[in-house]
Amino acid sequence: MAEMTAQPDLHTGGSGSPLVLLHGINMSWKIWRPVLPALEEHHAVLAPTLAGHLGGPGITEGALGIAPVADAVEAMLDAQGVERAHLVGNSLGGWLACELAQRGRATSVVAFSPAGAWDTRSAQDRIVRLMRFAGRSAQWSLTPRLLSNPRLRRAAMRVALERGDLVSDTVALEMVDEMRACVLLEGLLGWIDEHGSIADFDIDETCPVRLAWPVTDRTIPWIPYGRAYRALIPHAEVVPLRGVGHVPMFDDPGLVSRTILDFTTRAHAQ
Repeated sequence: MAEMTAQPDLHTGGSGSPLVLLHGINMSWKIWRPVLPALEEHHAVLAPTLAGHLGGPGITEGALGIAPVADAVEAMLDAQGVERAHLVGNSLGGWLACELAQRGRATSVVAFSPAGAWDTRSAQDRIVRLMRFAGRSAQWSLTPRLLSNPRLRRAAMRVALERGDLVSDTVALEMVDEMRACVLLEGLLGWIDEHGSIADFDIDETCPVRLAWPVTDRTIPWIPYGRAYRALIPHAEVVPLRGVGHVPMFDDPGLVSRTILDFTTRAHAQ
């Protein structure tokens, strides 16, 4: 099992109403660094590294869904004295934001291509294969050398980013380390094998939800995954994003920041 820190990684900064950033599988809070300056002008930002990830809280091995990861985030919120916050998540983090919303911890939710929902077995099998391949490819000895070349990095990251060449060598190697150390992945895949897609979400309609979906998402495309999510949260607003990939923070930090801040500002005005 990967070593987890005694004090889990938690970035804090800015001032204003609390906003929590939740990253995707195999990553850490650091994936949000391109958008932190803009968000921290308006919010007190908390960006934790999730349970089962490098630098995050430890987690029990075995078939695990989102619940224990959400429990760890709730414990962090309680320790920080935060009852509710604007929740922003990408991929696994988007699923987590919706889970926390139905637990009553959200002022609003912005979910970028949230994971966890589909409407056919073939869609489930596809995402499981893709996630498993990503985890295995991080273990290849040639992967760090491949990612050190901007042109090859753009090609290698094309499933997740439109512009992988904008990611620095240092950050790319950090990503490899994080993928190699993630212990949640296999447990999550085991849970998916047992349970399949999310069956429902019980998010109160007084909690505004925005589903932000890159038009050319190659990891979790709108059809069928986004369409399934829309059915789970009927009151959610759907916003298509152009020019960015599944992990959009490096592709266009300005677009991602605006997508978040426009919605949190509107939520405050309601």
